[in-house]
Amino acid sequence: MNCLRCNGLAVSDDSFAVQTGSTSDFHGWRCINCGMIGDDVINKNRRVISRQRVSPGSERRRYESEAA
Repeated sequence: MNCLRCNGLAVSDDSFAVQTGSTSDFHGWRCINCGMIGDDVINKNRRVISRQRVSPGSERRRYESEAA
């Protein structure tokens, strides 16, 4: 798989983090070149944010008194 940021080699990354005495499993992708980490939750959030940025009218607010 290729990295979305730098187009480098992304490899499957299975690890766990110890947080407050409990372990949370993580399965995702990590880029060998730039270190970007991605998984399903991260990708879902990126899609939501990108849709909000390109929504109609988000670039400039228009007011009734403003000339078109």
